Amino acid sequence: MEEKLKIKPDIVIDISASDEWNKDEISLVRKVLNFSIKFMSKNNPTEISIRLTGREEIKELNKMYRDKDSTTNVLSFCSVNEHFHPDAREILGDIVISRDNVVKEAKDSYKTFENHLSHLVIHGLLHLLGYLHDEEKDALIMENIEVDILERIGISNPYKGIR
Repeated sequence: MEEKLKIKPDIVIDISASDEWNKDEISLVRKVLNFSIKFMSKNNPTEISIRLTGREEIKELNKMYRDKDSTTNVLSFCSVNEHFHPDAREILGDIVISRDNVVKEAKDSYKTFENHLSHLVIHGLLHLLGYLHDEEKDALIMENIEVDILERIGISNPYKGIR
């Protein structure tokens, strides 16, 4: 299933999904990205690609690109745009999300699938915008932005009780 959606002037989100993803889940990803992009005031011409997949495909990508032979919930691949025409669309990169892992993690952490998926979409987008969480101070900055966006779409702080 493939879908292109022009969200607002100069922002395009390309979504492809494997068969296990349904239309409502794909629509949720689109809505969360739409809101998050607006929230982050990303106004220059931008394109993001989203791949919604399962455990095996994301495991292969994790091994290929991160040399980790394990599955994961979300991967973000930033594009390098050192030289591009000022009128061209900036390609932020790709986000890959594993439905299997979203389901498992949501269940294990007593969250709804929709809330956890929304969080991972935001998390992946923030990576494309340059946010990291390797160091504690960077993690806190990224988490605060995630929490702010989530709260604005009606989802409670996923880090509450963790930190």
